Amino acid sequence: MIVRPVCFFSLLVCSLQVLGADPLASSSPFPQANAPAEFDSFIVVLLVRPADAPELSKADGDRLQEQHLANMRQMAEEGKLFKAGPFEDYSGRNVRGMFILKTSSLEQAQSWVATDPLVKINRLKPEFLKWYVEKGSLK
Repeated sequence: MIVRPVCFFSLLVCSLQVLGADPLASSSPFPQANAPAEFDSFIVVLLVRPADAPELSKADGDRLQEQHLANMRQMAEEGKLFKAGPFEDYSGRNVRGMFILKTSSLEQAQSWVATDPLVKINRLKPEFLKWYVEKGSLK
């Protein structure tokens, strides 16, 4: 029973070798899969609400949120912030938002994020990730 499939596969492999094809080579959906990879890198910052975050009154929360948005606008104007936005977090980790910063330096990213009013009071805790993307793919 197993002899037929084994014979068929062996015949297929031999036929492809005769034709110059490598039957075990994986084909890639990317035309330049073997080309050397070149990357741009950014620092992605996940903004997580820690369990011990301070409680805020509505007025204080609104004021700090406006300062948080103003800080983001300032970072964007200074060319530091590529994109930012809030999340609806389904992971249960309470991830509130994200910054994509135009730097590959962790230390620089940490200093930029430290200026955020919600980070300063521990309402948001930053988590830093280095993100690699195809060179020139993000404008």
